[in-house]
Formats: sequence, C-alpha cells, structure tokens
Amino acid sequence: MFTAFRRGWLSLPIPLLLAGGMFHGAAAGAANVRTQNLPEIIVRSLTGSRDVALATSLAGRAAVVLVVDAGLAPGCLVGRAAAELQRDHPTHFAWVAVASGPMTAGDIDQLREASPVRLDRIYVDRPGRLREALGLAGLPVMLLVDEAGRILERCSPDGGADRLAAAARELHSLEPPTRREASGLDEFRLPLVGSEGLVSFLDVAGEDATLVVFLHSRCLACARELEVLDFARQRHGGRVSFVAVFLDPASETRIRGFLGAAGAVPDFVLRDPEMRLAGRYGVRAAPSLVVIDAAGGIIHAAIGYREEHRDQLYADLMRVFAEAQRRNLADSALAEARRLHEEACAFMREGKPGYALLYQERIRELLPEYPSVYLRIAEAALADGRHRLALQSLARYLAAKPQTYDSAAVRQTIAGLTAARP
Repeated sequence: MFTAFRRGWLSLPIPLLLAGGMFHGAAAGAANVRTQNLPEIIVRSLTGSRDVALATSLAGRAAVVLVVDAGLAPGCLVGRAAAELQRDHPTHFAWVAVASGPMTAGDIDQLREASPVRLDRIYVDRPGRLREALGLAGLPVMLLVDEAGRILERCSPDGGADRLAAAARELHSLEPPTRREASGLDEFRLPLVGSEGLVSFLDVAGEDATLVVFLHSRCLACARELEVLDFARQRHGGRVSFVAVFLDPASETRIRGFLGAAGAVPDFVLRDPEMRLAGRYGVRAAPSLVVIDAAGGIIHAAIGYREEHRDQLYADLMRVFAEAQRRNLADSALAEARRLHEEACAFMREGKPGYALLYQERIRELLPEYPSVYLRIAEAALADGRHRLALQSLARYLAAKPQTYDSAAVRQTIAGLTAARP
C-alpha cells in the first residue's frame, strides 16, 4: 500500500511551483541560509506562556517556520506560498510562526486572524534574534526545517525559493519504521478525549494486536480510511484494539463530530498534538497507521490513503490481524508448554513417568508442529512400560527429520526400545 501511495499522491506536483510564477529564481543569500541550522535562541511560547529554546522545541519533527513582523497577509508572496504548502501537506509539518520585534498583544491577535495558514504554535522573539542570526533582510520569510533542525529551503518576499516543493516531497516520503523494540511502551501518557486523565499504551493495548491510526480533524482522507479500519478490526471479535490518535488540538466536539461523520467508533480516542507517540513510531503525516502485536513490535505500517486501494488496505489488515493472532496464540502456547515441560521433567526425576506422559501429551496438543515433543513422549512412555506408544512416538519424531537425530537422547531411547520386551 505504501509503495503505491508513494507512486501516486506523493508524486503529484505541488502548486507552489506554479503559483503566480513566484518560484522563478533563488534569492540572494538563500544558499547561505540552507547551510545553517535553526539557531538555538530563547523565544516566548504563547502556547505554554513560557520561555523555550526554539530549535529544541521543534526537534524531532519537520517544521514550516514563518518569521513575521507586522503580520502575514494572505495576498503576500510568502502568505500564498505557505497556504499552498499547507493545502498539500496539512499535517506533515509543524506550522510555526515566530513574531519578530516589539509586537503587541493586538499584533499577535491580528497575526492569528490574518494568517492564511492554521498555526500550531506561535513564538515571540522581541529582540529579533532569529532574524539577526539568519541575516533576513525583509519579512515575512518562510523556512522549511527538517527534523534535525537544518534549514533546507526558504521563501522570501523578493521571490526567492530554492526547491521548496521538492524538499517538502522528499521529507514527506520518509517511511515509518517497520519494527521497533518492545520496550518503553508505558513511557507515554496521552490525554484521553472525554476524560481528564492520561493513559499509557499498555492501557489501550489489544489482546492480539493494537491498531493505531494517526489522524487530523480536517483531513478528508483520514475520515475515509477510518471506515475501512473500523470494519476490519470488528471482524476479529474484540481481539484487536482500535486507537485513534489526533495530531491537532481540535476540541472534543469537533473530534466527536469527525468520528461520527466517518461512521467509526474507536475503542480509545487520544490526543497527541506534540507528536510524542507519533514521533516514537516514526509517524510524520496523517493519516498514518501502525499495527502493534502483543509483544509490542510493529508488524505493519502505512502512510496515506487512496480510495482505489481501499480493498487492498482491508486485505492487508485482515492478513496482519490473523498473523498477530497466530503469534499471540503461539507465544501463549509456548509459555504454557514450557510450564508443563518443567512439571513433566520433575515427575520423571521423581520416578512417576505416567504423570510425565500425561503432561507431554498435553504439550503435543499445544504444539503439534514441535517434533521434539514426540521424543519426550517416547521417553516417558518407555519408562512407563508402554512400548507400542514409545515406538509410535519415536517414529513420528524421526519422520520429522529433526536436527537432533543423532543426539544422545535419541540413541538412548532407541537402545531402550531395542532392549525392552513388549
């Protein structure tokens, strides 16, 4: 699904290249900006009403940083470029404004109202340190910053823009990880929509698997994908937990309305506007989904949704859920078999092979594809005087062509059967 998605939606041209001829050349000094990292200056976060280090606060997620002074009018060159970029990549980037200079509360309100893009965060840089550090002659300027804090491209009032659309596509096409270590799952505490409490991953994990979909309340593709996901997980009788994680700070009313319109009823609805859980799983865009097995490993991941791939998505999920269930049952059976085997060995040491045989027969039922259990049955049956069963079990063991065919245990069992009298 992901490969097809990359060939389709991600390969579409971004209108930034066509909008009013605004990208016909690079501005003087743009190449210098591209060699820099986003400086670690202290700015005032209006979201948390506290001072933060700019580069650190944006680390781990690609960002569109709009450096403005008096505002960001929809009709200006940078405003149009930002609006076009957000239209094509609404949730891939963090959308950030840095208000530079001695701006008042009224100026900030005007920025919010007049901005042609929806801003996730607004920082205030009254001394203008960012503008000075980057040598920005005129504002507003739009910077495209990668996850490591490197400034890749910029769009400035004089028409300068290097590869902005191409860089956006490259960042957007990064795949999520296909596997992660089963550790640290309970490190994260996310707010549960409709509740004042926080939940961890372990609070929402399913019996066989957990389907986690990362959404945005203004994403049409997200709504269309939800119906497929909800239907697929319902086919597994409650063994798969369905978790919706919203990446935007939408109100509970809007989230409930979004889910209602999509016709989906997730088991848990969480918020992750800071991309904590999303970043953990390498998610960079909405919609994205990951399927996590009972051991905590990602067994399936995909980015985006296309209506023509609807049936394939459903088939992929059904296959992945079945595999997760098989793994979970196998793991559970193996754990039980190990416990029974310990008991059987104890009975053999105590001279009670009949009890050991009962336990080994139970192991055979749990693990029919494990040939070594037939050798254990043959050993216990021989010690219990049940020679016919011992011969039958040994024959089944040898028929499986085990790697331990010439082991001491096999030779000893064969010798015992040869010397025994039926």
